[in-house]
Amino acid sequence: MKRSKKKLLANRKLTIIKVLPKDGVVSAEDLDRWHFMFRNNLIDYQRAASTGEVEIQEIAVPKRGEHFITLVRVGGGDYSPTTEDLEQWRKVFEDAAKDPDFKIFTHEHVNIEVLDIHDIIAVES
Repeated sequence: MKRSKKKLLANRKLTIIKVLPKDGVVSAEDLDRWHFMFRNNLIDYQRAASTGEVEIQEIAVPKRGEHFITLVRVGGGDYSPTTEDLEQWRKVFEDAAKDPDFKIFTHEHVNIEVLDIHDIIAVES
């Protein structure tokens, strides 16, 4: 059983499902509806993306011991996150670390990248 868990962790991915309503406002109902459809396998990624209502991004998560940084940018346009918003995102990623195929349902003003530390040229504060 340990081998299968190790294999799962070696192939971890993070799936970002951005809900893009036509009016630009994402409601809790929009997020719940898409979460329900994916959780119950009522729609696949390709078909969902073809509707134009969602944008799907899959990010391969490096194995432990590899040198990487997960960069999460929250905000943009007319959306500015609160301290509470940022704390909620921290908790989301804490949960994601425990799941080999974690899905995040969000809106267009959340961007997530996994950067190999060797790709970083400079860091300024």
